[in-house]
Amino acid sequence: MSRPRHILLYKNMLKDALLDTLYTTTHALTEPLLSKVYFFHDICITCQTNSAAILAILDTMLGIFSRPGKVQGEVTYFILCYERAAQFPVQLPAQRVRTETMRLLTNTRLKCYRSADDTTEYQSFVALPPVNETALSVIYSTDGMALTQLEMADRYQAAFLRRYVLLLALGQLMQPYGFEPCHAASVTAPWDSEQGALILGASGIGKTTLSIGCALLGCGLLGDDLVMLRADNAAATIQAYAISHEVAVRTPSLAISENLRFLQTYPVDERDKRYCSIEQVQEGSGRMKTPVRLLLFPSLIEEGPSRVSRVVRLSKASTLQALIEQCLRKTHAQAESQAHLFLLLSRMTEQAVGYRLEIARNDNNGPHMVRSLFTGP
Repeated sequence: MSRPRHILLYKNMLKDALLDTLYTTTHALTEPLLSKVYFFHDICITCQTNSAAILAILDTMLGIFSRPGKVQGEVTYFILCYERAAQFPVQLPAQRVRTETMRLLTNTRLKCYRSADDTTEYQSFVALPPVNETALSVIYSTDGMALTQLEMADRYQAAFLRRYVLLLALGQLMQPYGFEPCHAASVTAPWDSEQGALILGASGIGKTTLSIGCALLGCGLLGDDLVMLRADNAAATIQAYAISHEVAVRTPSLAISENLRFLQTYPVDERDKRYCSIEQVQEGSGRMKTPVRLLLFPSLIEEGPSRVSRVVRLSKASTLQALIEQCLRKTHAQAESQAHLFLLLSRMTEQAVGYRLEIARNDNNGPHMVRSLFTGP
């Protein structure tokens, strides 16, 4: 159903107002705006910023994606840096609806809003030194445009800026093209990149340790904590897509292989995480996309005479229920988005087999359990 004419006119006025604001702001800058074209799979992203340091961060994030054979869409992303949040050219509107407030793993509070007319999304990050200062992202998903404003960008932890502020805004820009973010790790069979698995579970359940262990056994790796899902209607499958080839490894995980010893000298954040690329973990293991054939739900169990690691196959109904618990937020979200994601999860349940992995603590056999579930050599 089409929007009423007055809503469309108001939406265009908002977009024009933002463009006018950006035009005025960028022309008032003392240094020229830096611009570079990137790709996220088959989507072209034109990024513009007033900071060379931000451009360098974007290079590390988006430089892994090559130019596609066919571009399916184009978006524009502005990232502007200021000394004070009061200088942000776009502020939260007085008329707005809060959709959710979440406390990120860094303890930073993220407040999400929508405009009163439901055309614009806002992601407002509360300052929490030394992790981050104030940030505000303004997202016009249906118009393919977003603006992120950063206060004192040099004071942000680089990993926070990449994984939360920039990737969250970019993720919203990708949703009109069918991409849905999923809090999961994803691996492929060593011998077949068309056999993919999602590893789903709450933070701290061991997704990174399990997926990195799989990579060290020869599996392909798309990501250790966050991927995108999208329906490939031509192939009638749900595909997992890499968002970033950066992984975050906690100290206990370093013991799983000598290959990870190099990380002992890397800086550690407040969550005991060290950051590196997938290729540093295991050369040649990075993958960009894969059809989802396995849905894996790991859990840690205490060791004991009767508590040994095991694999339990789930029914279709149990698999869908586990997916809903992990992927559908219980907080407010648009009914349309919820319905779209539910349909995506339902289709994925039909094409993939679900398993619960009960892994005893201090048992390093989890990656072998995952590898054994792929069909083939």
